[in-house]
Amino acid sequence: MRVPEILTRVMPADKWLHIALGIVWLFAAMVSYWVLQFFGPGAFLAYHTTTFALLYEVNQAVRKEGQPDPLDAAATAAPGWLAWGVLAAA
Repeated sequence: MRVPEILTRVMPADKWLHIALGIVWLFAAMVSYWVLQFFGPGAFLAYHTTTFALLYEVNQAVRKEGQPDPLDAAATAAPGWLAWGVLAAA
């Protein structure tokens, strides 16, 4: 992702990317709160870890650090889904 030159005069591109990711994460957190209220803590954990995993992989792709991989995202999200299963079985 390329940050417009006019913005990089004010602040480094890396900082703008952090701000953008923070805004995306804010919306994801608002949805997480809604999921928690309506579906309970298990669904909240599954949604939250999945969202984090996907955003982390997108961040890797944007910054060209590491190799974005769907299996990495699945491995990051798996504990939340496992927790949902354990909570549902309890």
